[in-house]
Amino acid sequence: MKKIISTTFLFGMLLSGSMFSAQKMTQEKMKAIYSDDVATFKKQFAPGDYNKCFLVGNIAYSPLGFSVMSDRKNIIHFLLDNKANVNKKCQNKTPLEVADDTKGTEEIKKILTEKGGNRN
Repeated sequence: MKKIISTTFLFGMLLSGSMFSAQKMTQEKMKAIYSDDVATFKKQFAPGDYNKCFLVGNIAYSPLGFSVMSDRKNIIHFLLDNKANVNKKCQNKTPLEVADDTKGTEEIKKILTEKGGNRN
């Protein structure tokens, strides 16, 4: 019985840990993505940030997912060319699933699919 409780507790901690590990996306970071300017983006995001989840309100996005949602093609191309994980899940959604949910353009969906993006 003790093992079951311990296992359940650890599993719950792992699930909730991914939500608590997300940092808040600052206004400066959002503006950098909205600018669709790579130089501005690089001032706000270190390469180590490219595969992190950031909270925007109550929803977590990777920089790629947020760029997809915002239809920022220059940033999308930059991130994909600089080893951003095309299938990074934040809140259990890949950037391609974000594109589906936010009525992303077919062009963006094609770019993600060509780079190995999937919906799982």
